[in-house]
Amino acid sequence: MMMAFRLHVLAIIWSINLSYGQNLDSSLCRSDEVCVTVQRCNETDDSGRFKGIQPRIARFCGPNMNHICCEREQLENWDADAASRAGKPTSGIMTKSIVGQSIGDDEELKNESCGPNMECVPRRLCQDNIIIDDGRHIINPRIGTSGCSKSLHRCCRIDEKVNEDESPYIAKITNFKYRGCGWSNPMGLIPDKDTYEYESDVSLFGEFPWMMAIFTGRNEYLCGATLVHPQLVITSAHNIKNQTVDTMVARAGEWDLNSLDEPHKHVVARIRKIITHEEFDPDRYYNDIALLVLEEPMKLAPHIQPLCLPQQESPKVKAEFKTGVCYATGWGSKKPNSDKLERVLKRIDLPVVGKAECQGMLRITVLGLNFRLRPSFICAGGQRGKDTCKGDGGSPLFCSLPGHTDRFQLAGIVSWGVQCAEEDVPAVYVNVAYLRNWIDDNVKALNLTLEKP
Repeated sequence: MMMAFRLHVLAIIWSINLSYGQNLDSSLCRSDEVCVTVQRCNETDDSGRFKGIQPRIARFCGPNMNHICCEREQLENWDADAASRAGKPTSGIMTKSIVGQSIGDDEELKNESCGPNMECVPRRLCQDNIIIDDGRHIINPRIGTSGCSKSLHRCCRIDEKVNEDESPYIAKITNFKYRGCGWSNPMGLIPDKDTYEYESDVSLFGEFPWMMAIFTGRNEYLCGATLVHPQLVITSAHNIKNQTVDTMVARAGEWDLNSLDEPHKHVVARIRKIITHEEFDPDRYYNDIALLVLEEPMKLAPHIQPLCLPQQESPKVKAEFKTGVCYATGWGSKKPNSDKLERVLKRIDLPVVGKAECQGMLRITVLGLNFRLRPSFICAGGQRGKDTCKGDGGSPLFCSLPGHTDRFQLAGIVSWGVQCAEEDVPAVYVNVAYLRNWIDDNVKALNLTLEKP
């Protein structure tokens, strides 16, 4: 009986070791942390959750975006308690973590069938814009009428699939003409009718071509960013404070983090230089801004274009933000207290909130009546169910330019918040207009020229 008990305990300990994240990359975590699944970290939580300022950052570590750095002591305390109850159900340690799964593994390896000799393929690989006049396919349609379960896929005859270099979308890149900074693609960049039913807060592919994603060298999503010049990217300083030019890459033209099905491919660029604001405060997030200088200028394309920068802060610029239509985009979580990223780029419309009003609303939170909103911050949101949350750090808040509905300027950079998606609790962003002189000084030193709208 004693031997059986010991074997049972050993089995539990073996399970504990597996659930700790064996074969996951804990080198991305602090010495007192372990790389485990988001589910495991959440269910063992004993902190009561952090109160106060919460940076819009998610510290992911494993081979996919379902693993985060979790406090080692928290896990050990939970598992020790579970092991002491060896004769009882141990659901706390028998978590189902998938080790070795990578981005895209949840997608089937084979194309989805949608009819006789028909497959769902990325629409760029279906030669459906070619007129056939030799009598082929009179009975069987070339394009299926049944829907495909994935966005950016369409039902295509197997013998009409084409290779990447034959894609009809290549002409869209070749014939592209740049109009200037800040122009969005309000209908997206899919030339044929897209009947896929997207959620209301999902952006269309290529709708906001300045959106950037910063990844670690191990291909883990780090934060959002904004292209403001073919060779210059802006993001939040706190998201990259522990990174170097050798541990990050910038990805432009991204939309679905878990897929390569987009009509136009994303482009990866190495970073030559990181410029962080000299007065950035990593504890209070003052001047939370950084410039990433790319090794080579990005080749502009329909899905890769820079966003305009605002002029130096003034009553006129503040009025433009207040009266314009403003959006925030990012891959962060939609739900409060969740670390799970969204696969597809989300978009939310948010009103810019004046400094005095924002400071007043934040003072009735846990920040207290003495809280003072510094000039390097700008606020937006305060509507229930609409906000930037964990994982959105570094992403842009942009507002329409006067007289335009489809042209925008960068108003803020996602920085921090007290709560997420709560009514009358705005999120706090980097005030780009206030820091415009700092940006200009560094751009001048780089011998670059920023475009004026």
